[in-house]
Amino acid sequence: MANPIAKKEILKIVLPPILAVSLFVFTLFGLILPNYKTDLMDQQKRMLTEMTHVAWQMIAVAEEQERTGSVACETAQDMVLEHLRGMRYGKDGLDYFWVNDMRPYMLMHPYRTDLEGTDVSGFRDPQGKAIFKEIVEIAEKSGKGFSTYMWQWKDDPTRMEQKLSYIEYFAPWGWVVGTGIYLDEVNRHIADLSRKLVMISSFIIFIVSVLTYRTTVRALQTAKSQMQAEGELKKHQRYLEQLVADRTADLTLSNKKLQDEVCERKKLEENLYQVAITDELTGLYNRRGFFELAEKQLQLTDRQKNNLCLLFMDLNDLKEINDQFGHETGDYALVETAEILKKFFRKADILSRLGGDEFAVLMVGKEGEVDEHAIISRFQEHLEHINSQADRAYELWISIGAVRYAYDAPCSVEDLLAQADALMYEQKRKQKSEHPK
Repeated sequence: MANPIAKKEILKIVLPPILAVSLFVFTLFGLILPNYKTDLMDQQKRMLTEMTHVAWQMIAVAEEQERTGSVACETAQDMVLEHLRGMRYGKDGLDYFWVNDMRPYMLMHPYRTDLEGTDVSGFRDPQGKAIFKEIVEIAEKSGKGFSTYMWQWKDDPTRMEQKLSYIEYFAPWGWVVGTGIYLDEVNRHIADLSRKLVMISSFIIFIVSVLTYRTTVRALQTAKSQMQAEGELKKHQRYLEQLVADRTADLTLSNKKLQDEVCERKKLEENLYQVAITDELTGLYNRRGFFELAEKQLQLTDRQKNNLCLLFMDLNDLKEINDQFGHETGDYALVETAEILKKFFRKADILSRLGGDEFAVLMVGKEGEVDEHAIISRFQEHLEHINSQADRAYELWISIGAVRYAYDAPCSVEDLLAQADALMYEQKRKQKSEHPK
């Protein structure tokens, strides 16, 4: 009779902690850890996609400048390749971008400059995979996608690791730009987390086993010991719950760190976007940045019924300055012109170097606040004063065309620029006839 009772008491004491520990271990290793790994890989893939698209956009900006005639094709390509060569990100600042074409030839690789300019169609990783042949196939089939292969560890040619890369095809130039992460970093992070979970689970199982054994022995001795053992078990169950809560807090902290890293990457993307819409020489908005902001401002003007005025400016005789004094002096003249515009116009005005010697200013204000004729007159007087004070062998003269935007007769930014451009050239002809050289 005592034996069946003892078995029942053992089951009552042993079964709940076994089930609790089993459920705990299953939850950690069957649900939380796999989902965490999946989420981590998804985050890394989203990061690679966003970073690669930022680089793709920089190439698109350079191609637009080349297509509009602002920059020669070879110059635009060399410029964007050098920008990408110097771009780094990641915790240690060693993650990078590379560019190859569809032949495939390597166009730029910051750590494998020995491959630049060479045919990499037959290049294979240590496992025999034709890396760049597969990348070109992805570009031809989908235009973008992921590829996994073996590659040297960042800038260390002696160490080979598995790498996951994302590539995106830029059709106008036939370029493929890509970047990647090393799966060893992700796997190591998961392995570290798994080891910690195993240690914690083992510790919990050991504690539960010891407590269950002691409680069982006492339960078999007397009914009183059984009651005490039940109380002890409840106490230790609370202890286990606290351990779970502590570990959950640790996981929450780890997740927050990952979120902070994503925020840092987003800040990097914003900085890269700012670079893409800024003129490198003058610090003003470039043509792309101007068109984006101007389109938004036109939409606001249509809703708010504000006044909007566009000034189209041309720095006269820049070619003569370049020919006579050199392109470095010409660049300095452009920079000085940009600084004059920054100091004269309001911070709320949108200032841009559209390309070459052309500048644009978009002014917004309420009724009667913007008088373009008075502003142009004051600006020309201001420019004459600067020329009289400046210690240089040339003078800065600017022709200006001004046009107002009517919200009751909407038009595009291109139309406004075309109208202002025509008025500017009319003023330029008038200035040349009144002040011939």
